[in-house]
Amino acid sequence: MSEIVLATEPEYEKGKETFRAAEGLEVQPAPEDEASLSQAALASDCRAVIVGGTQYLGPLYEALRRTGEAGQKPKDVNASSPAPRAIIARFGVGHDGVDKAKARRHRVIVANTPGVLNVSVAEHVLWLIGALARRIPAFDARLRAGRFDALPGDEISGKALGVIGFGAIGRCVARMAHRAFGMRILAVDCRTGADLERSEGRPMDEIQSAYGLEVYTDDAHRVLRQADVVSLHLPATDETRHFINADRLALMKPGAFLVNTARGAVLDEMALYDALTGGRLAGAALDVFETEPYRPVAPDKDLRTLDNVVLTPHVSSNTRESNRRMARACLENIANFFAGRLEKVTRVE
Repeated sequence: MSEIVLATEPEYEKGKETFRAAEGLEVQPAPEDEASLSQAALASDCRAVIVGGTQYLGPLYEALRRTGEAGQKPKDVNASSPAPRAIIARFGVGHDGVDKAKARRHRVIVANTPGVLNVSVAEHVLWLIGALARRIPAFDARLRAGRFDALPGDEISGKALGVIGFGAIGRCVARMAHRAFGMRILAVDCRTGADLERSEGRPMDEIQSAYGLEVYTDDAHRVLRQADVVSLHLPATDETRHFINADRLALMKPGAFLVNTARGAVLDEMALYDALTGGRLAGAALDVFETEPYRPVAPDKDLRTLDNVVLTPHVSSNTRESNRRMARACLENIANFFAGRLEKVTRVE
C-alpha cells in the first residue's frame, strides 16, 4: 500500500508530472494554509508533507506527530521512543518558514533540497543585473507608451561583483558572471579560506581561477565599498536580519546596483528606498521581500513606485527544470524517511 504524501497546491502544480509518476508514494494536492493542511494531514493519516515558502508556525506539527504515531510499526510505538514520527519536505532550500524547534519537539524531520536550484537562481541573478544595467524594464514601458527615446546603460564586463554569502548559489553566480561577462568577483563569507578549500576539494589558486575571485574575505564593509554590483546570498537568521541596513548601504559606491534573491529579511527595505531616492544607488532588483506577497514597509516608501527598481515575485528558482529536480529531491527525502534511511535525508536543524 502506497504512503500518502500531501503537497501544497502551488508546489504540487510545479512538480505534478514527477509527483504523479512516484513509485510507492501517493502524492496528493493539499491546501497551502496551515489550518487546512493540518486537517488534511489528520484526515488522510499522512506522515509526509511537501511545502513551499509559506510560514508554518502552528498546528501542523501536532497533526503530523499524531498521524506519525498512528502510522508507526507496532514495535516502534513507544511514547519515549526518539524515532521521528513524520517529515516536512521543503520544496526549495530556504527553511525559515518552518519552526525547527517545534518540529524537533514533535519529532518531525525537516528536509530541504540543496543544490538542485543553484543554476536557476544564479541565472535569475544575471538577468536582474542585466535588466538594471541596461534599463530593460524602463525601455519596455516607454516603448509600450509610444516613446522611442534612448537613455545610456552600463556595461557589466570587467565590473566588480560583490557576492555576499559564498555558498553554493553564490559560487554559481560568481562562476557564471565571471565566465560569461568577465566580471571580477569579490566574495564575503564567514568561512575561512581553508574551509572553502575543503568544501571545494581544491587549493585556493584553483578556486580563484574558477570563479574569477579577486577577494575572499569576511569583511563585508571592504566588499561593499569596492563592488559595482552587490548580490546577496545569505540565509535568514537572527544574525542576518537587516544585514544590509542604512549604514551598510551608505558604504556602497555611488551608482552601484544591489540584487537580492536570498531572503527578504536580510535587507532593510525602508533603508533601501531611502538610498535609491536619495541617489546613493543607481538601482536595485529584488526577488524576495520582507513581507510576501510584497507590501511596503511604509505607505510612503513603496518600491513599486521607483523606476530604478526591478521586482519579481520570488520566482528565481521557479523554472521547469529546477521544479522537476526539487520534486525528485523531495520524493527521495520522503522515500528515505519511510525506509528508515535517515542518514540520506537532507535534514535541516
